[in-house]
Amino acid sequence: MRRDGPLCPAAERVRIACELRQAIEARYVFLTTKPFTLAAAGHPGFDARAHLEACVEGERAVAAERDPLRFYDRMRRCVAAFEDGHLLLRVPSGAPQVALGVGLRLAADGRVYVASRSPALGQALARAGLQDPAALLAPGTRVVAIDGRPVRAAMDELAAHLPGSSAAARAERAVDALTRRDFLHPARATAELTVIARGARRTVRLPWWASPGAGRGALGRALLARTGIRTADLGEAAAALVDGGDLAGGVRRTDSIFPPDEAAALRTYTGDGGGPAARLGEVAGPGGRRVCYAQLLSLHTEALSAGGERRPFTDVLGEFLRGCDARGADLVLDLRQNGGGYLSHSTALARMLLPAGASSPGGALVLRATEFNEGVYRERAPMLGGAPAVGVRSRSEPERVLESIRGARKAGDDFTPALLEPPLRPDPAEGGFRGRVVALTSPSCMSACERLAGLLRSGGRAVLVGGPTEGAGGSQQEAKGLAARWTDSRGRLSVSIPNAAMGVQPPDGAGDDASADRFFAALALENRPVEPHRRYATTRADLVDHGQGWREQAWAALEAGHPIRDP
Repeated sequence: MRRDGPLCPAAERVRIACELRQAIEARYVFLTTKPFTLAAAGHPGFDARAHLEACVEGERAVAAERDPLRFYDRMRRCVAAFEDGHLLLRVPSGAPQVALGVGLRLAADGRVYVASRSPALGQALARAGLQDPAALLAPGTRVVAIDGRPVRAAMDELAAHLPGSSAAARAERAVDALTRRDFLHPARATAELTVIARGARRTVRLPWWASPGAGRGALGRALLARTGIRTADLGEAAAALVDGGDLAGGVRRTDSIFPPDEAAALRTYTGDGGGPAARLGEVAGPGGRRVCYAQLLSLHTEALSAGGERRPFTDVLGEFLRGCDARGADLVLDLRQNGGGYLSHSTALARMLLPAGASSPGGALVLRATEFNEGVYRERAPMLGGAPAVGVRSRSEPERVLESIRGARKAGDDFTPALLEPPLRPDPAEGGFRGRVVALTSPSCMSACERLAGLLRSGGRAVLVGGPTEGAGGSQQEAKGLAARWTDSRGRLSVSIPNAAMGVQPPDGAGDDASADRFFAALALENRPVEPHRRYATTRADLVDHGQGWREQAWAALEAGHPIRDP
């Protein structure tokens, strides 16, 4: 059967659901602990195995599926019930993405507002012979309904199909999905947005646009034929229309906290994938004094590139922080839209931000004691049994992790003991960072990002300002030929499955060792967002004045000084 062919027979869909169930049961690090973390988060009664079986039985109950996209939506909902931001489902043959060309944001008042619009929207509407309702889609315009449904009800439906380790993280993804998504595809070619403009309710009708090339695959062809949704024939601009791109007005999620003229002075670095990964620079802070600003959009890059030069991630950040320290500047570390990445980067940054002579608690890691994980670390540690490395060795080095996995499997344990990082200390050759540190956080800060936030908070090194992080405490440990992303036997469905759990040690450390039970009870981040010291969420004013409220909060936190260590 062709990979992009129909999925009508129940047997084929049941096979995929069964294989997914088996993969999660075999690999997922939170399989047995998820019921307890969800109960602590206010969602009791979750039974992972019973839920997976219900997903299989649900497919058996559907005799024939005329629209394969509905099958994938059911699988998304199945996986989303685990409330894990790392359980990411993908359709290998490609699910078509659709968009309206505008971006919305959920604000602190609980309302939804227009945040931005694609620069290609006006051109696309003109080519389609449609009027551009630009005046009704200005940044800050309130959106109250979509296709006649209250906007929050539409968000709730979308959120039930989205991965997320907290309700706030799912809400952030759901508001984005209102106008751009690759699931729960619309049944018709247009959407009606009910907005409040000049004190009155107005209806704005916008066409859905499909991603360029959507018609090349069977799933996309069927969607376009059924709904009449069109692709935007705009060359490179079409990608900006559907994928976001540069905005024509308003604020993107990935923007800094400064207006365009000040933001232009920041140096933008791209990551390994070619997209922006960091913006670094010096700005005028409270009282006119100079403040360093580092916006980190990703930790999932080995290098940063700017001006034709590519350098290791930690080299770029280290040089920047040394320059800031030499000038006596404080630091605003913007982590609001950081989707995580390498755990080693979070450790390195937490270490760089410590003053000379200081120390701080490190992280912690637990793995399921499985044959798969043993294979991963056997691949990572081919020299097991060889001469020890020179200098201090971390207990989470591949050799020691492998020994721990083997010991746990031999003892019949489900998990390794907690693998604890030694206390973090700055590199004596670099001297440490002496300035104040304010870290901006939100529910979009996940995984290694919130590990960094947790390390800074546990060590009393930064004032955290903003929203709680996501609470996504899984980690995908993999090696060549042993990917954490699972794909069914016929290449129909793919899901990334965390096989390790990460956490942060308390201010006084965790002792010489910690059992897995203690780790999950006290150290793990999963479904436990890192809380800020000062709460703040995006307001309508931030959308129309380029982050004014975030700037004010950052300056106020710098003026207030360093936090006291958590008890």
